[in-house]
Amino acid sequence: MTDKMEPFARIAMQHSPFFACRFFARPRALALLAALALTAGPAALAASRAQAGESPWVTVGAASVRLVSTGPNSADSGEGSISRDAALEIRLEDGWHTYWRFPGEAGIPTAADFGASSGIASARLRFPVPERYSDPYSTSIIYHDRIVLPIDLEPAPGETAPVLRAHVSFGICREICMPGEAHLELPLAEGGPDFAAQLEISAARAALPQPQGEAPPRIAGIERKDLSPAEGKEPEETLVITAELASSTDPVDLFAEGAEGSYNGVPTLMERDGTTARFALPARGLAGGADGARLLTLTLVEGAAAVEHRTALPPAAN
Repeated sequence: MTDKMEPFARIAMQHSPFFACRFFARPRALALLAALALTAGPAALAASRAQAGESPWVTVGAASVRLVSTGPNSADSGEGSISRDAALEIRLEDGWHTYWRFPGEAGIPTAADFGASSGIASARLRFPVPERYSDPYSTSIIYHDRIVLPIDLEPAPGETAPVLRAHVSFGICREICMPGEAHLELPLAEGGPDFAAQLEISAARAALPQPQGEAPPRIAGIERKDLSPAEGKEPEETLVITAELASSTDPVDLFAEGAEGSYNGVPTLMERDGTTARFALPARGLAGGADGARLLTLTLVEGAAAVEHRTALPPAAN
């Protein structure tokens, strides 16, 4: 394996031993990965010359990625004439998918490092609601076809010519899974307002999970239990998560992220009774934080609504 592959191997194994076993046990897949070396920068594999509010497309295997922005507001003047909203756009060939910020039981998380940007005080990648994807090996959390990931950004005070730079890492999966990365760059003070981009990014922001409130859908409770094991297996400590729903008919799903270093699975629906649903999540693979706290982030999806709830794990069952 080349040096360039090793960071992705580490990411895969840190986030999911399922992925490591599934992928690295396949010599043909490994050979294809080494041959493709899915790494690209602004000068490599660019698809077309970009408009002022877009970086060039960078093609990475079956995926193409770029940065987009709303462009400077035409009503702004002076040091305010800069774009204040941007996004990462990923397009995938038919049949391929990429992953959410936590990939589930297999895959590589999508992430972006904006540390090389200039004139940017802060930038953070946001993630609209993903989908559950199951194959004979594992269950993952994915995006397919095309996804726009909003970027929360704040220009540095007094900055008139900020440049957003992103080192993006992600996975690309069909029958085999391959890591990819791209280096993207987008000046935020060029051109005029891009109304199409404004609509696209606004729609993506509307799909972001919202903080949980008192009204459903919401996480109502979490219990730790030793559920009855399958024949011949030891009892497994499991989190039983109860969700209150707004409807008895809309589809419902739940995604879970442990603290950094976790390699937990994806919750499964145990039962649904009207506007109450219960999910099971094995506690195996959930890591503790730096202070010893075992934090859990839950994303509950009901129809077109989605909420996010962060909580500490309940005490272990006796």
